[in-house]
Amino acid sequence: MDNLSPKLIKRLRQIRLVATDLDGTLLNNHGQISDVTKDSVRTLKGLGMRLAIMTARAHSSAERIADELDMKSPIISLDGGLIRLPHTDENVFASYMKADVVRTVIMEAEKRFSSVALFVDDKMLRLESDTLLPSYIDSLELDTIEVENLLPYADRTIQIIIGAESRGIIKAIARKAIGFFSRVAVNVYRSSQHGDRWYLEIKNKNYSKATGLAHLEKYFRVSKDEVAVLGDFKNDLEAFKRAGIGVAMKNAVWELKERADLVTDSTNDDNGAAEFFNLIFKIRSNNRH
Repeated sequence: MDNLSPKLIKRLRQIRLVATDLDGTLLNNHGQISDVTKDSVRTLKGLGMRLAIMTARAHSSAERIADELDMKSPIISLDGGLIRLPHTDENVFASYMKADVVRTVIMEAEKRFSSVALFVDDKMLRLESDTLLPSYIDSLELDTIEVENLLPYADRTIQIIIGAESRGIIKAIARKAIGFFSRVAVNVYRSSQHGDRWYLEIKNKNYSKATGLAHLEKYFRVSKDEVAVLGDFKNDLEAFKRAGIGVAMKNAVWELKERADLVTDSTNDDNGAAEFFNLIFKIRSNNRH
């Protein structure tokens, strides 16, 4: 990231908050934070820079990463569905689905003998009898709570996960959800580990990493121009559009690179995030002299 224009350097000097994605961005391909990245985060924090995590992961999974970096900032999880301070019961924001939506989807799934789990605040709840979702949950690196009935938690649900052994069943439930409720977004995909399993995610349409970023700006009392966002995938795009500076990893999808103000010379597996953090440190240090 050499030969930056004076205009871009001026914009980089304004940055007070850095919000970073995890997988494919801050973490390497083994899901770990390198020592180089840890050192660069400590350096930025020493300058008084605010750093926050912004991820599709669940809160409890992201919380473990925040602990490694001693980050106390609110965590944007579930792609903006929940913003919560680490190790507290305090939500900065939660995008709860309507209870009747959740109840209807649960009953539709159970009629088709599908597995259901709910993201309720910072926890995932699933039925004790469930047999399909444990492998999915393992891939998310989070703890779950087993309950006898999911319906009592319908009013505090942020996202619904459904698993089935048929794409047809998953598509039928998705159609029902969209048909009944126009304000839901659905995502259907096949298991990467079990080819005969399909999953469905259902959430509100009205939140994203960008809306999460708006809440974070208000929390820290910073303007959009004072925010930099690091990412690698399509779900970071709306946040890039909102932020003052969008930084795409070298390994990012082309749609994100096209929108980015900066693209790192290194991938996430070679300390791409640290490359940007060190650039900010260098610009801030020069600004002090």
